[in-house]
Amino acid sequence: LTFVVLIICDPVDTETYQMMVMSPPKYQLLMLLAALRYCKCLSQQSQTYNYFAYGSNMASSTMTNLRNISPLASSAAVLPAHALRFNIPGVPLVEPSSASVEPIDGMDDIMDIGAIIERGELVHGVLYKLTEEDFSSVCSTEGVPFAYSLHRCRPIPYTGDGKRAGEESLHKLDDLSMASNECSNEFAVSAFTLRAARKNWREGKDIPPSQSYLNVLIRGAKEFALDG
Repeated sequence: LTFVVLIICDPVDTETYQMMVMSPPKYQLLMLLAALRYCKCLSQQSQTYNYFAYGSNMASSTMTNLRNISPLASSAAVLPAHALRFNIPGVPLVEPSSASVEPIDGMDDIMDIGAIIERGELVHGVLYKLTEEDFSSVCSTEGVPFAYSLHRCRPIPYTGDGKRAGEESLHKLDDLSMASNECSNEFAVSAFTLRAARKNWREGKDIPPSQSYLNVLIRGAKEFALDG
């Protein structure tokens, strides 16, 4: 029984197995209890996900009160080579649209940072670290894969000051890239974000959002002191 439990939790070699089965019964029981405890620890470990929020989910009240999500960590972040869009159709005269981010064609996430800053081709938001359960909840409540689709990205976290902290982080990244003569990923974090699920939404025109929706975005931006 001890061997069965251990082989399920963590494979053991023949020598270890022989040592276990030749041990006195009381030691076999102790090893069995230790194996069960180890299995329980493994089962309690869950995968975590980095999620870049740019819309109403920037506000912690949206995450905790509306979506019943408890982030493990959160930070201001900037996503280069992407554009903030309002291209997810909603209910006219009530909530006409929701935000999304779209990658800028022909550009990598952190390629030619100087040009990206100059053209303003970046999105500020909040980088959350979520449990697997909470990340799944974000996806389901946001309408993945019907309204949104998951999009891999590499945002750069920073400590917000409400001024230019995010832009300064990008300049620092640009300086490192120039010094090494190659693009640096030292500060970028692998994460997921959400973009419009339908091609015609991505290619269509933006729909002006409601002022109440914009107010939630502004509240989240102020909460994390995103670049002003």
